[in-house]
Amino acid sequence: MSNDEIFVFSEEVSVSCSECGKESTMSPNFAEVAGDLRLNFVKVCSTIPSDDTCPHCGNEMEVDVTYWRREFYCKNKDGKEVCRYFILWLDDNSAGCSVEGLESVYECYALDHPEDLTLDSSSAQELIDLLYKKTRDESLLPIEESLKNGSDVESLIPELKRIIDSHDDVLKDAYLAHFPD
Repeated sequence: MSNDEIFVFSEEVSVSCSECGKESTMSPNFAEVAGDLRLNFVKVCSTIPSDDTCPHCGNEMEVDVTYWRREFYCKNKDGKEVCRYFILWLDDNSAGCSVEGLESVYECYALDHPEDLTLDSSSAQELIDLLYKKTRDESLLPIEESLKNGSDVESLIPELKRIIDSHDDVLKDAYLAHFPD
């Protein structure tokens, strides 16, 4: 995949209409825009907003969301390798509706990623800010400062991974515990 290709996928989401309050389903397109699979974090954004109208009242609705996804490969109770993932830090800027169905845990056989998926400086900064708000781990602050001073993101990945892994209780286990095995 070349850098000018965009990896887009469609996903059904439940939305609540801001006019009548009733739920319906929309299928917006999403793109993985940043991430590092060594950290198990991928940033996903809705692409060209999905325009639709509420089937109940005709209100115009537009899905516009950004979120971070954590994903882990493991074997399920049947011994098959699966990818289990969950959504963190949903930022919903939708117009005419609110997205209801994305804050959950999921299981699939594999997830494809763009070959050029990387964590750029601004996305790394955003991820560190979100991690700090979630964990209050002050060891993230020097990494944040290094980024502000122009350090290469790649050089900070090992330390960032160590910090993330030390917070499995709030960044992994609490979510994966929802799976039956």
